[in-house]
Amino acid sequence: PGRVKVLRPSKRPLNPMGLALASQFEQCPTGTRLLASLYGVCSGSPLLLSVLGLRAEEAFIKLFYCCQANVFGRRNLAPVLLSTLFRPLSSGQDALMALTELQVAVSFLPLRELELGSFRFLCWLVANSAGSNGVFLLLLKLSSRLFPNRNNCDQLELTCSQGPWSLAMICLTLQALEHPDSPATLMGFVEMKQKWYPLAIGLMLSVLNGSVQWETFAAVLFAYFWRRLRLDQWLPSRQTAAKLEDRLQLPGLLSLLGGTWIPALSSRPRARPRQDQRSTPDPGASSFQLFGGQGHRLSD
Repeated sequence: PGRVKVLRPSKRPLNPMGLALASQFEQCPTGTRLLASLYGVCSGSPLLLSVLGLRAEEAFIKLFYCCQANVFGRRNLAPVLLSTLFRPLSSGQDALMALTELQVAVSFLPLRELELGSFRFLCWLVANSAGSNGVFLLLLKLSSRLFPNRNNCDQLELTCSQGPWSLAMICLTLQALEHPDSPATLMGFVEMKQKWYPLAIGLMLSVLNGSVQWETFAAVLFAYFWRRLRLDQWLPSRQTAAKLEDRLQLPGLLSLLGGTWIPALSSRPRARPRQDQRSTPDPGASSFQLFGGQGHRLSD
């Protein structure tokens, strides 16, 4: 008689990325949850509508496709504000990319919300979405003028900025500029100062993808502008934000999302480091660092 082979259940997680993202989402305050929820709803709506037999491609193009052809050609300005809430899901690879950039975003955005307060954080999201997309479109227009090759111009006309990746890169850049001369490591072996780390990520992604990652460079450049020009001062003051929170009843309206609403007067602004402290690592910074580990195979 042959031996009976007993099959034991695998101890490996079924979906490590999904479990990690769910764990991160549970710890997110309300503003970050609102962004993540809108991103999921807006990105998944075309699939749901197609299942129901409804066609809404033109509406989604007008609202979410931030490219020269749509913004400058068709004069649709909504994508400048709304493109960070959407990524087209036409394949499994697109879905994986959406999950990846969402996981990166929720690693950085909660810290920014804790610093600003939830209401001011929402204002920051609007300003940075519009600003980074504006820089993105200007970079594409400038490239078209400098390299007026027809194929290049046609490709740049349709190059889009979509998803919260740009917001994550802005947070990473602002975090790096808090201690610009501190050491940073890319891919575990390339050492540099933190102020160059975001640009190095853009260069590396461009090499890996075989094309310029305009969205990444636009976000990094806008973050440099934001820091240099101290644009935080143009956000509503904490006192004004507190009054608007009470008047609009925002904490109650968004309570269904769960999480914690960070009142403007209870947020924790990050102290500016003194000149003699700028080489000290920031204990409040996000522990997530892009391409900072040793790496693992996809099957691990």
